[in-house]
Amino acid sequence: MRRVFGLTVRLAALTMVPTLVILATILLALHSFGEYRATVSQLSERHTHALMTASRLMQQSESMLGSGAMLLLADDHFSRRQALFEIADRREWMERLVDELAAIRGEAGSFDDIERVRDQLMESFDALDALVQRRIDLVGQLQQAPDETSDALLRETERLLARQMRTNRSLSQDLSVAIGYHVSGIRLDIRDAAEQMEQQLRQREGALKGFALLAVLLLLATAYHINRSVVRRVVKLQRVISRERPAPHELRVDGSDEIAQMARSIQRYVHRINDNERRIMTMNRELDFLATHDALTQLRNRHYFERELNERRNALAAEGYCVAMIDIDHFKAINDTHGHEAGDRVIRCVADRLRRGLPESALLARYGGEEFVALLPGSDIDTVVPMLEQIRQGLESHSIELGETALRVTASFGLAQQLPGGEFDEALKAADEALYRAKRSGRNRVMYRWLSQDDSGDAAYG
Repeated sequence: MRRVFGLTVRLAALTMVPTLVILATILLALHSFGEYRATVSQLSERHTHALMTASRLMQQSESMLGSGAMLLLADDHFSRRQALFEIADRREWMERLVDELAAIRGEAGSFDDIERVRDQLMESFDALDALVQRRIDLVGQLQQAPDETSDALLRETERLLARQMRTNRSLSQDLSVAIGYHVSGIRLDIRDAAEQMEQQLRQREGALKGFALLAVLLLLATAYHINRSVVRRVVKLQRVISRERPAPHELRVDGSDEIAQMARSIQRYVHRINDNERRIMTMNRELDFLATHDALTQLRNRHYFERELNERRNALAAEGYCVAMIDIDHFKAINDTHGHEAGDRVIRCVADRLRRGLPESALLARYGGEEFVALLPGSDIDTVVPMLEQIRQGLESHSIELGETALRVTASFGLAQQLPGGEFDEALKAADEALYRAKRSGRNRVMYRWLSQDDSGDAAYG
């Protein structure tokens, strides 16, 4: 059975010892606390709760001033109501906290001063709200119909708002002072209780220090082992993976634990990535090929032919050329009679004959359907006609086996030579006309047309 949790078991065993030491330290501390907990827990809990309650009350008091600032900054009734909601919420919290603090401290503290200042502060906020409401209304009136009376009232309202905010700050400070008096008293009580607890804790301090030192040493030993058996191996994997092209053999990690299994998984993943990358590169090469070639015949396609012709236009004009158009005879009848698969075989057969019969310097392309075009640089009609005639005769004498049927295929050829100083389009048009003449003359023949300055004259060969 495969070991899946080897690393987990080792780490659990290593951490168990320091954990036990820490637990022993905790038990010792709990035993020490148990000796005096009965006498101080009630006092401690009561004063701690009182301090937390007083601190929360202090926070609510200080936050009340911020809520007043929100109310002061309100520029519409919606914002004003939001601020009032915030103030009401804090007021409710203050009432709860004052009652809770009074219940905790009992007769030890007087809360009349807190309640008095709190009520004054709430009345001040009510006055502030009335002023803010009046300011919002005045601003709305001034925006709709400005007048001096409203403007004067707005300035007076702003002055009253500033005075009211000063009153709020003063009352908030008074409330903080009143609460702070109780906070100070609570802290004094807690300090006295803490001093008593400190005297008792010193008795166990030495033993706790010893246990703590032992726990630290054990933790350091555990950390060293984790660094050696886990971290270093993971860092090694990370360094290899961070390379641009990591080698799978570099991902080997000794062992049979989880890290070794992870390394083997990464190794398999890198293998798959490399395989996929090779497949993608192969597909890219195939796509590049299909962008310039005809998928059926593997010849250049029309797009590539026209692009190459445009790039070589000047060189072709200087050295001269011939252009030939080739069309398979009765191709539609072949497709209709024998099917498209037979038609594809015929096209491939003709393309293969043309590829083998023309020189390597010729630019041969499938021009569309059953039509081919060939550009022969540095040649003339006298040299090209025999080549085309040989290809024509080879096609005529060759038969394509279609099951029990032997199909004979012929093709018509149209040829033209560049007119000195003429454009390729003129030569291509002349070759196409020669091809048309070959079709009209009975097909399965090579026709060529001489181009002259007046573009006249036709001749046939074969």
